[in-house]
Amino acid sequence: MKPTTLLERQHRNLQQLCETVECGSASVRASLLPQLAGDLVAHMAVEAQVFYPAASVALHEDWMPSSEVRHTRTMKLLERVLDAPIDGEEFARAMRELRGLVERHTEEEERSLFPRIEHALDSAEMRILARSMMLLYHSEVETGYRRHSETSPVAPIGHAPLP
Repeated sequence: MKPTTLLERQHRNLQQLCETVECGSASVRASLLPQLAGDLVAHMAVEAQVFYPAASVALHEDWMPSSEVRHTRTMKLLERVLDAPIDGEEFARAMRELRGLVERHTEEEERSLFPRIEHALDSAEMRILARSMMLLYHSEVETGYRRHSETSPVAPIGHAPLP
């Protein structure tokens, strides 16, 4: 499988989840929101940790600064969605914004970046990249999305845990 095909599948999954959460009942939203959050964070991890660094090398362009800005914005928007009452107007607004962001991201990558990366890498490089991306994605999905407030601070080695 090509790395671009893997990302396209993730994009379709995220688009479908966004649409279903946005348009669904409160119970549908509540049941699918954790999956959306986990899949979105896993997708962003794959891009930031594996795909964009490989694209930067292959295309001789630095993709990291713009991706960091986009991912930070996406995380803030995801937090807004998660913090809002699931049946309230703020949730609906934030979810519309998140869905739009996912749609724009998908269009930009698939229209401009993916054809270029497919041209720049040979088939062996594509397979290796896709394998690395799949391993990370599955690991991230299995871990699931944990909000910053749910993670405990890690104490430096040799120190007591932080309060």
